[in-house]
Amino acid sequence: MKKIGLFLLGLVVLLVAVYSLSRPRADAKAATQESPLKYPNSVIPELMGVSKVKKRSDVTPDITAKLEQAKSFRTYLETAYLRLPSIEKVKISKNGDFHHVPTEVIESSEIFGDIADKIKNNSTLIMDALKFYSACSLNDQLITSVRAVCARNLQDWAKTANINISRIEIPENVLRIADVLPRRD
Repeated sequence: MKKIGLFLLGLVVLLVAVYSLSRPRADAKAATQESPLKYPNSVIPELMGVSKVKKRSDVTPDITAKLEQAKSFRTYLETAYLRLPSIEKVKISKNGDFHHVPTEVIESSEIFGDIADKIKNNSTLIMDALKFYSACSLNDQLITSVRAVCARNLQDWAKTANINISRIEIPENVLRIADVLPRRD
């Protein structure tokens, strides 16, 4: 059984390596495009947009710092999204041990804590976080408990920002768990 698990792990590593080598390198044009993380538009409406600045002198240092912080936060969210535990990752890592919490679930709690800290320090990041939580709660390849935490965070942060969200697309089993989780204060 261990040989099969190691074989599958090796196969996954090989597939990731082949995929990363086959992807084109990012250039200046790709850097200005929208992030590769696709968020469902029907749950969170696009409420914020950054207008283009025509002259460098029009940008104050404070705005520049906030734009850089937002860009850095989006990059962090993309990386964090890829680190969330999928059903397949947990199956591979558990290898028959169902009596302990998977390491990936513990790491996801650290991710959620980091996101909350960043939002508390800069409330302008809330829309990007809402998109992240929306995508997470709708992703049926992630484990249900993590999706429920995302749905709970989505509801709590949307309420903080006075944004009405639709719960229609979030599956009932995820909402049932999310509704019993403690609310963020």
